[in-house]
Amino acid sequence: MSYNDNFLSTSTASTFASSHSWGLNYDFEAYTAFNDKITFNVEAQYLYGRNKQNSQYTNDNLTIINNAREDNHQVRIIPNLVWNPNQHHSIMPLVAGEYYHSSIHYFGSSPSQQKYDVWGLVGGVRYTFIQPKWTAGTLFTWVYANTNLTGTKITDNYPQGNVFGTYSPNDKNQFELMWAFGKQIPSTYQKSPNMLQEDELMWYSGNPSLDNYWNHHIGLQYLWLPNNKWQLAADTYYYTERDRVVTSYSPVAPGGTMLRKYTNGGNYDVIMAGLSGTAKFFGGKLIAKVRPQYWHRNISGAYNISLNEITCSAQLTWYFGNFYLFGWYMTPSTYIPDESGMKAHTPSSYQVQLGWGKGAWRLSATAHNFLRSSWETNRQELNSTYYNFDRREYGTGQHMRFQISATYTFGYGKKVQPGDEVSGAGTTESSILK
Repeated sequence: MSYNDNFLSTSTASTFASSHSWGLNYDFEAYTAFNDKITFNVEAQYLYGRNKQNSQYTNDNLTIINNAREDNHQVRIIPNLVWNPNQHHSIMPLVAGEYYHSSIHYFGSSPSQQKYDVWGLVGGVRYTFIQPKWTAGTLFTWVYANTNLTGTKITDNYPQGNVFGTYSPNDKNQFELMWAFGKQIPSTYQKSPNMLQEDELMWYSGNPSLDNYWNHHIGLQYLWLPNNKWQLAADTYYYTERDRVVTSYSPVAPGGTMLRKYTNGGNYDVIMAGLSGTAKFFGGKLIAKVRPQYWHRNISGAYNISLNEITCSAQLTWYFGNFYLFGWYMTPSTYIPDESGMKAHTPSSYQVQLGWGKGAWRLSATAHNFLRSSWETNRQELNSTYYNFDRREYGTGQHMRFQISATYTFGYGKKVQPGDEVSGAGTTESSILK
């Protein structure tokens, strides 16, 4: 970053940042059938995460260090009882509980310690009515959430649920309709009471006063199966967030500098209409898929933006003996992230993979974006009352890269799928202020 004399004294600044995360996950599931009409299962999960985040901003006269270390624990338990009194009715009363604890130590230019405790309970019932050609049902639950952010306590309770239905006049056609509603809970890092300095002109903070906000999702799909070689589908949905969480910029930081903060404000609306086609040739050994989609996105409030775009993805898979060849392509995209007022531009993506599998062995070689020499991953544009930017991010995500994988599976249960050996299970969400 460089400044000139018209703004600040001539200087050059640099930022070095790093992050490290690791986690431990344990999953448990038990199932029992009391008789042919009543079954019971319980799922439980424990997750532990440790996250470290380091950042150092330096120019000729100033050094800003923002380092953080976090330990978090998360526990979930979901028992389910299913009662099928006859072939036309299914009733599932449900209850679930979740607890999340995070301890964060900020050290550097703005040292502090934060502790977050979040727990919630959900109770409700799911009912499904089944007929030979159609099915309809609903899920209704009530949620109670309690949050303690370093002494700031927040409680909320609200309903959430969905309504769904399918109609199949014959074995070649099917219609599906759904509507879901509920509240979105802001991430814990967005509610952080902390305030940190990024550079000479920018500070950033969370907002413990953020409200949960409503969202609604309405979807419709039609599926046509003329034969075993072809499958065609058309679908559309409308999704909205009301009084959503968004990033705002205002000159209220120390010395009249800029403050980036999370606030409630404005709505986020998305309309999608798409088609999907699948074709199988040579007895299913060659499979082609294509997915064109039309998108309309609109945001209101401090940012008023409306965008329309058409995207398309295509993939081709060829199986021959113990080998397969897979290719995939996705067009460029311009979209609005749901918690921002900026436009994000991403380039096209593509890959080719050659794989072999036999018994417990699986080998593959993959070439990602093999014709792209650019390191640019995306371009972001923001226009607001007090702050604008046009920036480009660079990294390895959209650059050409190659991967070779060799896996031997010693045996797996019903919940474990081969093919995801490299990525791992992931970690819990971090509450470190971003």
